[in-house]
Amino acid sequence: MKYEYAEVNKSPVVWADNFYSAEEIQEMFFEARYINSLGILSEEDESGGARENGKLLKKNKAVFLEKIYASEPRLSGMIRMVNKKLSDKNFIDRMTDMHPYFNNLKNADGSILLNYYDKSDKYEAHRDTCYITILTWFYEQPKAFEGGDFIIENDYKIDCKIGRTVFMPSYLLHEVTPVTMPETEQGKGLGRYSLTLFIGGR
Repeated sequence: MKYEYAEVNKSPVVWADNFYSAEEIQEMFFEARYINSLGILSEEDESGGARENGKLLKKNKAVFLEKIYASEPRLSGMIRMVNKKLSDKNFIDRMTDMHPYFNNLKNADGSILLNYYDKSDKYEAHRDTCYITILTWFYEQPKAFEGGDFIIENDYKIDCKIGRTVFMPSYLLHEVTPVTMPETEQGKGLGRYSLTLFIGGR
């Protein structure tokens, strides 16, 4: 597995395009689309929205998977897959070798948020209240939207690519650029999905 490493504002940022296999990404995507079709993703701050001076910084829909799986355990494919990947000792050792900050992965206790971005959805610059933030992106192919890229510390851009997984300290300022979609594709679940893991709290 190939990892890319960068230092952003003297902090480690790592990403990989094959942390999950193509089959695993497809399974995650199918489950995410099904959950979205149930109409239970929320635009409100109970889905984890950051605020600044009382203003909600996100414009998207999201839901914590733990909330769903508590009442419907048959939908727990994603959370089982994620937990298995993150608890792998070889993975943790490799991440820690790249930077000691990732030793926090050994305490991979946290929350998992499913996000969906449709036309004009975005997430303004914010910081997460945990130790490590891990994001994985997926969407329908061919891609029906533009934008939705990930910007760290107002400058460092990571393109939104299907199956790409990003690992970073949660204190880094980060944002999602606005998603644009043709009118014919809007509201059909064809936008940008992401799975966000908050390691060590939220």
